Amino acid sequence: MVTIDMMFFLIDAEIEQLDDSIYVCLQLFIGLLPLNHSLIHKLSAVYVEVSASVKKVILRMLDHAVRAMGMHSPDIHKFIETCPQGAETLLIRILHILTERAAPLHDIVRRVRELYRKQIPDVRVLVPILNVLDKREVMAALPQLIKQSSAVVKEGFGRLLGIHRGTGAGRSPVTAQELMVAMHNIDVSEEDTMKAAMKAITLLFQERAVYTQEVLSVVLHQLMDLTPLPTLFMRTVIQARQACPRLIPFIMNILSRLITKQVWKQPSVWQGFVKCCQMTKPQSFQIMLQLPPRHLQSVFEISADLKEQLKAHISSFTPHQRGLIPRAILQVIEKETKKKSVRKTRGSAKAQDPSAALTEQAESVAVEDLSLDTEPILEEETVADELEGAALRKSEVDDPGYEQEQELSGDVQQMETGESLGDDDSVPLQS
Repeated sequence: MVTIDMMFFLIDAEIEQLDDSIYVCLQLFIGLLPLNHSLIHKLSAVYVEVSASVKKVILRMLDHAVRAMGMHSPDIHKFIETCPQGAETLLIRILHILTERAAPLHDIVRRVRELYRKQIPDVRVLVPILNVLDKREVMAALPQLIKQSSAVVKEGFGRLLGIHRGTGAGRSPVTAQELMVAMHNIDVSEEDTMKAAMKAITLLFQERAVYTQEVLSVVLHQLMDLTPLPTLFMRTVIQARQACPRLIPFIMNILSRLITKQVWKQPSVWQGFVKCCQMTKPQSFQIMLQLPPRHLQSVFEISADLKEQLKAHISSFTPHQRGLIPRAILQVIEKETKKKSVRKTRGSAKAQDPSAALTEQAESVAVEDLSLDTEPILEEETVADELEGAALRKSEVDDPGYEQEQELSGDVQQMETGESLGDDDSVPLQS
């Protein structure tokens, strides 16, 4: 008769090679978990030592056994409290299985909180219980959550928005509006954080059933009242316009209010303002005529095409309508020939000054990025993430332990989202 110790000896004996004997031993051992819950501790001890291929098999086999054990199992509670280093992905998988069809027990939530605070500061541990944390805890976790893989971020958002099958009947600690606004309140002064926030906002926009025209109107109104305006505000305005074209009249009101808030004092938001005017013409022509002359000229310097289009627009005005336009504004619009020559001179100067040319190019890229549709934004960022991940794996080729953990970290979440194991969308454990 094969004993438990013999099964573990067989697993350890072929730690780098997955063969039929290991598979049979694992299947038999995991099948015994519902009958002897304490075996979960021996499983975690072996999990730390085995190869990545064996770990994948363990993670795949757990579903039925963990559900049979249930959230009331004292041994599962103990495992959460004493999770050994290196078994984090095993714990995360177990937590996802337990909360897949029901809200977590209070004792589970308490233990996971303590584990996160004292032992494993990995935000992915919190994802299965996000929807039962308080608002303060959720807000504190968001900056780290958005830096995870797209699968992890979507899982977390799904639980908070109530669209995940295991969210339970409880009420989410944050509303859809609060979650979107919170994305804009994250400090995006660092480039990687800004990219992560952009990706996260794009993922939220993909939830069309949640972020309806009415919800987006509330979000934009709340963002508009923030001082200073969030860096990504105009990007979100543009994405809202793309998602809900009927919002254009509301967006015109936003642009008009931005003028009263002197939007040109925030360069990043000002660039987005001009891009939004480009994308909402001819409705935006009336907004542009409200700008002070100096800042209308700035609009033309950013987007020269708008000058000709605005000039053609006012040429259709009646004499009375034209008379309502301030003379200084008309002068800016009509100084076409003279300004062109000045712009050519400036262009020549920039050609001789490489630093000026690079600055202009960087600003141009920032502006163009605002015009991307929701789906291409995410696709482009995914490609970038894959390239970055490939480079990271190459630099860590001499560290097989890191490579295995990198691979498994993504596997846990991919099983929750229905993705195949082995994709590039894996994220290493946070140190």
